[in-house]
Amino acid sequence: MEKKIVAILCILAVALPMVALIAPAKADLDDFAWVEPAYKGHDSYYNRDITGYLENSNWNLTLSWTNYYSYPVNISTVRVLFDWGKNYTHRFATPVQLKHDEYKTFTVYNMTPSVEVASEMWTHYYDIYLDQVNATTGPFREWQLTSDYGSNFAVLSADHLACLNLWMKYTPIFGSSGAAPGMMYYGMPFYTNITKVQIYFSQAYMEFYQGMSIFEAGVFGSAKTHLQSADTLFNQAITTWDTSGTAIEDARLAGINAQTAYYNALADASKKQADAATINSIGWLFFGLGWTLLGLGLIIYATRRPKPPAQPPQ
Repeated sequence: MEKKIVAILCILAVALPMVALIAPAKADLDDFAWVEPAYKGHDSYYNRDITGYLENSNWNLTLSWTNYYSYPVNISTVRVLFDWGKNYTHRFATPVQLKHDEYKTFTVYNMTPSVEVASEMWTHYYDIYLDQVNATTGPFREWQLTSDYGSNFAVLSADHLACLNLWMKYTPIFGSSGAAPGMMYYGMPFYTNITKVQIYFSQAYMEFYQGMSIFEAGVFGSAKTHLQSADTLFNQAITTWDTSGTAIEDARLAGINAQTAYYNALADASKKQADAATINSIGWLFFGLGWTLLGLGLIIYATRRPKPPAQPPQ
């Protein structure tokens, strides 16, 4: 019996240190973000928000993690596993140790595959892992420390990306949200009294609507052609509107200026006539006043003139 107890104690003495090496329960990342994607936002083809990278360009992921355990943790690798079967691993030359409550940001990047390898017909799932080792020097015993995941990663062809950029440019002009989530209605935004401009706008709207219908069917090359045509027609409309509208405004302004000048001339003429009449009246006033003064002077002179001495009778 005593031998069995001793044997059990020996087993526990060996097992307890090993328990300490067992991987802790899975923990969540504090946060992670895809850095500078080619496109981030709603994609009406997938009918969801995506994070999209252009095929054969680098994707870039940054993530943060805080060690909430009571003991130091040694981070050996950052891994991103995509559903196209590729496991992208960044292994540190020396494991990064985080002590209790210590915070660390990690970055990993790699090449986005072509759409032949990772189809653009659907979005892709991914898992993000931080791996832990039991020491900072080898030999190591490695296990998964923490992970997170997502399903909105998109690999984009150049045509797909061009369509998205044009959609983002013209949706505020041609589009309005519908009642159902993700639905979008399109309509003509402008009405002008310049016929050529209205024709360009109408043609641009029809090309945009057709392009988006084709885009939502997943035919990105043909969709891009129609959307680029809409872009060209819309720019022509704006240029024509600017030229013709400015000419109309200039002509209207010239007419207003001419009318103003005409009425100003009439006013000046009337003022000159009034001034001439006023001057003439003043002239006659002074003329009459002059004669009046002359008459008064003669009267005064006549009344005050010395009388000649009387002549003696002869």
